[in-house]
Amino acid sequence: MGIRFKDWDGVGTEYLSPIQPTFSSSYNVDIDLLSFIMHGHYADSSPAGYLMHNGLSSFYTTKNKTVGTHSYHFDAHKVGKYLKKIALQNSIKHIDAEITDVNINTITGECDSVRLKETNELVTADLWIDCSGFSRLLANKVGAGWISYKDNLPVNSALPYLHKYEKNEDIKLETLAWAQPNGWMWQIPTQERYGCGYVFCDYFTNADGALRELEKTTGRKIQPIRELKFDVGRLKEFWSKNVVSIGLSSGFLEPLQATSIHSSIVQCELLFNHCLYSEKQKTMNITSINRYNEFVGHMFDDFRDLLQIHYMSKRNDSDFWKFVKNELVKTEKTKYMMEVSKYRCPSMFDFDIYHGAAGWGVWCWTMVGLGYVDKNIAEQTLANSGMLKDSMNMFKTITTSNINKKYALLNSNDFMKALWDKKIK
Repeated sequence: MGIRFKDWDGVGTEYLSPIQPTFSSSYNVDIDLLSFIMHGHYADSSPAGYLMHNGLSSFYTTKNKTVGTHSYHFDAHKVGKYLKKIALQNSIKHIDAEITDVNINTITGECDSVRLKETNELVTADLWIDCSGFSRLLANKVGAGWISYKDNLPVNSALPYLHKYEKNEDIKLETLAWAQPNGWMWQIPTQERYGCGYVFCDYFTNADGALRELEKTTGRKIQPIRELKFDVGRLKEFWSKNVVSIGLSSGFLEPLQATSIHSSIVQCELLFNHCLYSEKQKTMNITSINRYNEFVGHMFDDFRDLLQIHYMSKRNDSDFWKFVKNELVKTEKTKYMMEVSKYRCPSMFDFDIYHGAAGWGVWCWTMVGLGYVDKNIAEQTLANSGMLKDSMNMFKTITTSNINKKYALLNSNDFMKALWDKKIK
């Protein structure tokens, strides 16, 4: 249903970030959100937010049907196996091998071929997609370049781990993002277990220190899968020469808000639906390449701004949070949003609108949760737009609709039990 942000604005605080925006998030004034800030709980202005706030699923009690206000958590390993199966059924040739050499054309600068360690075979191609992760095996060879975000985003390490559900545990249908002394912890439920991890900054603690914090916070004995290190930033050229980098090879910010998964999907849609042709000449044209780089670069920069606003809180109880508060370099977008929210509630007009964008419908929950849009700002914005009198009627209308859903939907525990009993498909 969304993300529950715990302790981000100080220990003991909490706010919700529903997966679904309000129905009025694309209007010049988000009257649904502002009405609930004025008269109720802000998250109830979103269909998914109401379900999340009240421990409900989006599935009906009497029929195998959903109201559709949700997203899904997937086991990444199972997804990989599934996609491989689909690819092999559709004429994809799979070569499982390690690359020892990347051969660059000395005249064009393009990648001509790669050599396979196991067979010493040369594999050639017209166009390459670099999915080699943080190693950026092909992108680095063709000079894709790098833009660092380390001055704007504070974490650079992670300890992922798993744990099973406790007996009779109350499993919430949401992601938990729990702020810690040196970063934050995620907890994501699937049908079988939680996928968890601690994202932290290694300038303030190391993996052993992070593990001690985790075990103290959770009260569990934890066995990390591994320690991950990452450079925060993106490529200068996502499409460089004849190499297109997608996924972790194109850049990485941090796990918050799943921007890596989202950006990978958007990159695939853009490349395959708008740039890829059967002829090399049509595909490798400079106009398409420049537009691709411009679009994806802008998207990454927008996501950087979105993630940074989560850290603009009042928390100041450790060296990490003091650094974030006093030394982290704010982006121009962050400074703008913090300033404009002193006078009015932001709206869709404060954001660039494009496919895959993180606009007001995503930003609003954090801006409200951290206190940048409070009851006074909501009242001022509604009054200035001539909507203050209408806000109570809007609140009552949405509340009535929410209550009508409440008794028709499974609660979170009954939903999980139905999954385990295979009553929901």
